[in-house]
Amino acid sequence: MDYETQVSNMTDYDVIVAGAGTGGSTTAYTLAKRGLSVLLVDRKDRDMIGHKTCGDALGNHHIEELRALVGLPDVPREVVEHDVNGIDLIAPDRVHRLRMQGPTTKGMSFNRHKMGQWFVDLAEGAGAEVLAATRVKRLLFEDGQVAGVRLSTGGSDRDVTAKVVVDATGAAAVLRRQLPESSPVERVIAKEDQMVAWRDIYETPDYEFETPDILEIYWDQEQTLGGYTWVFPQGPHRVNVGVGVMTLPGHRNPKDIMKEYVAPNWDFMRTERVVIDSSGGVAPLRRPLDTMVDNNFVLVGDAACQVNPVHGGGIGSSLLGGALAGTVIADAIEAGDTSIAALWPYNPQYMERYGAKQAALDVFRWFLLNVTNEDINFAFARGVIKASDLLDTSMTGTMKIGRGEKFRRLVSGIGNIPLLRRVKRIADLMERIRAVYAEYPDSPAGLDEWKTRLVPIYEAAKQT
Repeated sequence: MDYETQVSNMTDYDVIVAGAGTGGSTTAYTLAKRGLSVLLVDRKDRDMIGHKTCGDALGNHHIEELRALVGLPDVPREVVEHDVNGIDLIAPDRVHRLRMQGPTTKGMSFNRHKMGQWFVDLAEGAGAEVLAATRVKRLLFEDGQVAGVRLSTGGSDRDVTAKVVVDATGAAAVLRRQLPESSPVERVIAKEDQMVAWRDIYETPDYEFETPDILEIYWDQEQTLGGYTWVFPQGPHRVNVGVGVMTLPGHRNPKDIMKEYVAPNWDFMRTERVVIDSSGGVAPLRRPLDTMVDNNFVLVGDAACQVNPVHGGGIGSSLLGGALAGTVIADAIEAGDTSIAALWPYNPQYMERYGAKQAALDVFRWFLLNVTNEDINFAFARGVIKASDLLDTSMTGTMKIGRGEKFRRLVSGIGNIPLLRRVKRIADLMERIRAVYAEYPDSPAGLDEWKTRLVPIYEAAKQT
């Protein structure tokens, strides 16, 4: 492929955003509100934007954060299917469960299609131009730097230029993969750092969910290794149910897991069901990209690996990424400099707000992968792990169990000492990775040295 496509010095837009998902739309919304010319492109028809595989749940704190950052309005009630007040994590024995409740577990289950339409409407209402049913085929380069994209609409191609191009094309990362080898941005993500999922949405006229405000996550290493089954009610007679697994060698097809494991083992699956939607998808499951910027180029959402590595949720973090990216890009364009150095502040801002936690949870992910159903049942039954411990870990990326006098009492008073010692080791590794992220470089010059500090920690995590 010829990366030295020549383009005019005069750009068609200030920014082109490829992908009108929540991250891309938030980026476009933020930029358009600053008065910049923005082209928001999506391959789907305009009325289908937002239709994708998702757990369809979001904590209210994410919306509150975006309101403070970029003035995001409240989510319209017609988008919300049901309010959420907590999450139950269920052990493989299906007997023991931990209920996580608190300010950060309050939120909503929502209609994903309506949510997507609302976000793209916000961007368009702020002044972004939306171009749907259009595929972004390739990056354009001038003097070795990103200068625009080639678009394909109805079989007709055209080149469009911009000062900055944003890749928000999801896990496919269509544009990221086309960066030259000299780019500091990781172009390809390892298979082990991805999750594949399948989900169905049903109406259940003959089955009533008793606690539709509580989301359920079922843990079973024999059925969903490196993942889980979710049952997210969207009211008394509606549910989003799915499975996700890490794409490790020999992993099972999640659609098969739904048929062979979920269908026979949940009461509501054995009643009359009306299928509202069925689909599969892929998501990155790791720390964020070590750098999400290059000259004239920025990554947002799944394309930037802005996904929680433990549960695979990415809407809240993509919203944050879009808001921070839009603000930094706007500042850079107004200053007349869209180099990697000028766009760099997006990296430390995201790392401080979410990336450090994400990296710590990536370490924790490898510990979770290596525990057995017996280990999990033991931990739940004997109180080794409390709901407050899990909630705190998921929200902060800090694992307090395994540290201090409480842990020493557990080791001396409870069996399965090897498991408890592994808990201690992973807690220490999570602290180490957060310390490295606290020293994220303030310029591109420090990136390579910083990355070398990550390697031994992740290698140790995979052996824990």
